[in-house]
Amino acid sequence: MLAAALSAPSCASPSDPGASTGGGQGGSSGNTTASAGGATAVGTSSSSTTSGAGGATTGGADETGGGGAGGAPPGVANGYARNPIVSHIFTADPSAHVFEGRVYVYASHDPDDQSGYEMVDYHVFSSDDLVNWQDHGVALDVADIPWATYLYAPDCCYSEATGKYYLYFPDSGNAIGVAVSDSPGGPFVDALGKPLISRSTPGVGDVDWVFDPTCFVDDDGQAYLYFGGGPSGTGDNARVIRLGRDMISLADASATTIAAPAFFEASFMHKRDGKYYFSYSTDFSGHSPYIDYMMSDNPMTGFTYAGTILPNPADNSGDNNHHSIVEYQGNWYIFYHNRVLAKRDGFSNYQRSITLDNLTYDAQGKIVQVSAMQGRVAQLKSVNAHARMEAETMAAQRGVEIDVVEEGGKRAGVAVAWLEDQDWIGYSQLDFGRGAERFRARVSSASANGGSIEVLLGGCEGFTETPGERVGVCEVSPTGGWQAWKDVECAVQVPPGVHDLCLRFTGTGTAPLFNLDYFQFQ
Repeated sequence: MLAAALSAPSCASPSDPGASTGGGQGGSSGNTTASAGGATAVGTSSSSTTSGAGGATTGGADETGGGGAGGAPPGVANGYARNPIVSHIFTADPSAHVFEGRVYVYASHDPDDQSGYEMVDYHVFSSDDLVNWQDHGVALDVADIPWATYLYAPDCCYSEATGKYYLYFPDSGNAIGVAVSDSPGGPFVDALGKPLISRSTPGVGDVDWVFDPTCFVDDDGQAYLYFGGGPSGTGDNARVIRLGRDMISLADASATTIAAPAFFEASFMHKRDGKYYFSYSTDFSGHSPYIDYMMSDNPMTGFTYAGTILPNPADNSGDNNHHSIVEYQGNWYIFYHNRVLAKRDGFSNYQRSITLDNLTYDAQGKIVQVSAMQGRVAQLKSVNAHARMEAETMAAQRGVEIDVVEEGGKRAGVAVAWLEDQDWIGYSQLDFGRGAERFRARVSSASANGGSIEVLLGGCEGFTETPGERVGVCEVSPTGGWQAWKDVECAVQVPPGVHDLCLRFTGTGTAPLFNLDYFQFQ
């Protein structure tokens, strides 16, 4: 995959507002200080012990208890989001929600080689610090939906009535379906085997594009679905309809039209202080698409135009945009996509990347316009280095792909897969408490020779301004298969405190070396 070779931009310290957004194509093997090495295999099995296919497991309390390393109070984080927040695949149309104490983002997946909008699966990402983002893998694939051809922008809602999560997805611009899961990270299963909304749905027949669903659950538990789109001059294409209590049926006899000025696509709804904010992408009339919004005291009617939230972002080539807005831990954020990685690395406008920025309101409840130039989002907390860390929870990377972890032939989780020489992953602001002396990792390898994991403290080239210091090396021997998992362990010398971390993967040849499921410091 070409996108797997992309790295996040190299960034200066969080105190430097003029940090470069230029990037590099990966880490360097020089400028490191060697330290303790020597790996020991401490267990082998044909399956992993991951916690499940969709749930997040990163950064919890370690075996000594408490939220910080070794049971101490958590160390203060001094990190920031590397925008785009996902760089190992191309992603677009981010829809963010807070579930189970984390921000989950549901995104379209742009294939590396598409020359139109030909997306066929979704990935879900989550974080509790807004910097290290866990890829939960493919949440839904068009191959499992016989009635659909392509999967455009999705959204997800949770129902307290059913205790399940519902993913609303369009078949291109033709219809909208719904899939269900017990976990916010999926995987999801088509709930109906047919569309929930189509052009035969009353009130929808004159909508040009039946797509871009966004769901909203009000304080009273009533759920709404907003959708629609169309070129300028084709009439009012925005619609809203109430969902049934089961979340897979419609409660209204007909969809309701929302008359939004210059409406093009990308509906989103959020609520703040009793006001409903309907936001959307404008068309190309007079300027490239903006994210505009309307306000009302009612989730379905009475909307009044309120202004622009986000002009067309820098590095977006004046092309389409799609956004979401979420409150998390007392602050508000906007997620959207741009073309920064595609422009930098020679891809087309059909390869997009999701990003986030801060969002604020004025004293009257109006949204303060977000700058088209990328802002800086602070890391909310450090990560407990002594707790199990899922390898696919990344702040930045070079060369990384992911694959499922299987137990008994069934999907049990996600791992960083088919790592090659000089690939690396950056993890932001890990709290080592009083330090660490051992590094343990869950690995598999079907290669002839395996490889090595270099543990770099302080970062690495392409992730941080300084290359980092090598504090340990773990050797990974062949395990007999990509799903034959074992633990390896090696000595490290990590001083106390909070540090950025890079894992750099090395070996001989050009073939994949090994997979990495999770790791932990002791």
